[in-house]
Amino acid sequence: MMKLHSFAVLGLLLLVSSCTSYSFGHRSTNTNPDERLAKLIRAYESSRKSNGENANEILVDAEAAWVEIERLALEFPRHPPTLMANAVIAYDERQPLKAKSYLDALFSVENSHPDGAVLRSRIAIDEGNMPLARRVLELQIAYTPYESAVHEAYSSVLYMSRDLEGAAREINLAEQHGAPAWRVAFNRGLIAEAMGRAADAQRYYQAALDGNPDFAPARARLAGQKAGS
Repeated sequence: MMKLHSFAVLGLLLLVSSCTSYSFGHRSTNTNPDERLAKLIRAYESSRKSNGENANEILVDAEAAWVEIERLALEFPRHPPTLMANAVIAYDERQPLKAKSYLDALFSVENSHPDGAVLRSRIAIDEGNMPLARRVLELQIAYTPYESAVHEAYSSVLYMSRDLEGAAREINLAEQHGAPAWRVAFNRGLIAEAMGRAADAQRYYQAALDGNPDFAPARARLAGQKAGS
């Protein structure tokens, strides 16, 4: 099944309202955590995406931005966006224990948090703990039954658990609640392939490519299906 999310960004850009600079090491007098977080996320992501020649300088800039985002969490320990941002970055930086710590803090403040639940399930999958991944998503579906991302993630978990009928059911629900059509098609292709329905799998992979021509996994799967037919 396709990746549950691209956690390097995971919707954080939605918090950014403008391109503004931030001076690292300077304590801001702004008491609005949303505004400060937006600036810091922009600084972090800009550093990570930079194509500059000095890789070490880029790394230092990204680390400096994260230090400030962590300081913001100390200053506003019950601010869900800041906790989530730190969890995402910790996961992106391959620090799952720290990511789990921030997610625990997040859920202690806000039980209903779809992105947090999807990330927590991703960490559980990485650790080989599929039962935990399922429990996390099942609980979140109870809180937010209309969130397509949670149904997509649960479909992925069921697919990896070989519950193909359950995976198909959840991807149908994800589609009903607004999941992108090309991603739904790709996931249906994987399910069809696992069920031995080669013709359906090819049709779904082609639909995924029609919706997103740059989606390499669908192209590779489609080529593999055609080669085997």
